[in-house]
Amino acid sequence: MHWIILIIVLFIFIIWQKKIKRNQRINYIENYFFHKGIRKKISQKHPQLTDEQLDLVFKALTDYFQICLIANKKMVAMPSQIVDDAWHEFILSTRFYSIFCKKSLGRFLHHTPTEAMNSPTSAQQGIKRAWRLACAKEGIDPKHRKTLPLI
Repeated sequence: MHWIILIIVLFIFIIWQKKIKRNQRINYIENYFFHKGIRKKISQKHPQLTDEQLDLVFKALTDYFQICLIANKKMVAMPSQIVDDAWHEFILSTRFYSIFCKKSLGRFLHHTPTEAMNSPTSAQQGIKRAWRLACAKEGIDPKHRKTLPLI
């Protein structure tokens, strides 16, 4: 009987620890400061963007990384081309990106272009997952939406 109680307590403790770690990672992503050089490159590539719009691009990138964490290692497609551009620039800062991935996701997040995916079904599942999780993150009903999620 004592073993059963011990196992239940241990199970609850492990789940609690995982939840704490996930919340720490979400907070790390939320408060991450992207290197100024990345913002400068995106500004040069997309000169039509205002400072406020650039802020939204990097907020959307932050949202995307949080969605990837919540997806628990399932593939999440990147629906926004401009946010994808920011992600590419971030990846090119290999040291910063590697450290970020380890601290925020616990693993390196590889970028897989849609055309390089195993099948069209994988790409469709990834975009549907991105849509569903982005809507959930922003409190949007995906079937009766009045607004769109940032990404």
